[in-house]
Amino acid sequence: MPAALRRSALAALLVVLAACSDQATEPLAAPRSVDQITPDFVSEGIGVFQRYVAIGTSITMGVSSDGVLASSQQTSWPAQLARLAHREIDLPLLQAPGCAAPLVAPLASGVRLSGESAALPFLARQCAPNVAGVQLPTANVAIDGARTTHALRATPENPDPGHATQYPRVLAPGMTQVSAMESQNPKIVSVELGGNDILGARYGVYPSANEIVPFAAWEPEYRAVVARVDAAAKHAVLVGLVNDVRTFPSFRTGAEIWNGRATFAPFNVAVSADCENSTNLLFIAVRVPVAAATGAFYRANGLGAYTLSCVNAPSATNIQDYVLDANDVAGVNAQLAAMNAVIREEARTRGFAYFPLGALYEDVVTKPAFNAITLMTSGQPYGAYVSLDGIHPTAEGQRVLAEAAARALNETYKFGIPVSGGPSLFAAR
Repeated sequence: MPAALRRSALAALLVVLAACSDQATEPLAAPRSVDQITPDFVSEGIGVFQRYVAIGTSITMGVSSDGVLASSQQTSWPAQLARLAHREIDLPLLQAPGCAAPLVAPLASGVRLSGESAALPFLARQCAPNVAGVQLPTANVAIDGARTTHALRATPENPDPGHATQYPRVLAPGMTQVSAMESQNPKIVSVELGGNDILGARYGVYPSANEIVPFAAWEPEYRAVVARVDAAAKHAVLVGLVNDVRTFPSFRTGAEIWNGRATFAPFNVAVSADCENSTNLLFIAVRVPVAAATGAFYRANGLGAYTLSCVNAPSATNIQDYVLDANDVAGVNAQLAAMNAVIREEARTRGFAYFPLGALYEDVVTKPAFNAITLMTSGQPYGAYVSLDGIHPTAEGQRVLAEAAARALNETYKFGIPVSGGPSLFAAR
């Protein structure tokens, strides 16, 4: 669809689709200031967490609903893990509305907490400064979008171009994630890397020279990160990936879309017959909002209904259609298996703890029958554990990961970290 048409469709979405909600949804509340948050624990905690450093990607950073700010950073799984051990770690807290601002529910509103369009490219979005008093580097040096090589090599002066605005808000000048970890003389380190090296598969092209790091290129970089962690700290926990890309709630088969075809009617969208019985995997976090926006534009301009197709453009064409066919899925899952094998091997041979992201996405998250109305108009379209972007955890999802990390550390090091089994452990400052 031409750029002008996309812009018009998105504008129409703001006006037309908001009326499709059959329930009122409160906008995302402004985060509390640091001074308003009451400590959950004030006693001394487990000693190694006096010097805990977290390396990683957006999941470790605390991204939620495609944005990050102090309130989501304070419920990141490393922050909740340290809190389980009766420690508070320092964080590179970001002022509201964040860097970048998160999406606001419902998705039909098409806006972010900042008031910016949901469709605005990352580098064009506002990037708020750190909260007053933050001194870099902090205990959490994870950065949104980081690939494994970025943890080793990217600095504020030479950042990952796609997330350049975040680097000076997380890392001190000249530092990478790994060197920032080393500079803090840690007793314990967590490493959550690899997801962004393959997450580009959501665009619908596998393999892809630009969006996916081949396993052969990723492996030595990952082993280099872990070797430096081993040299710097006595204790560590390595985080594995999911086993099957189909477990992400933002991926749905064409057949699921077809079965929910009636729920597209309020959005002036018809589902193509090519979706019936289709095993093609659609990244609905993009395909459905775009279809709804286009349907709204078509309605406003008397163009009839927009038709959503589940056909996959072959990966050889390099067309980013956000659709994976069976061969693509098999290739992605084979690479995930190879990467997970390396992560588990590194944990085993170095005596580190290990847990996978599958502890959340495969063991806890479930997928109800697909419903386009629910996706576009509800406050939690992916359930209680996954945020509005269909990928990143909510605070409750982060709790699941924190407790999985605690169990892994207890098993490996006999730490005795208490596991809550209850609601999220909100930040204590």
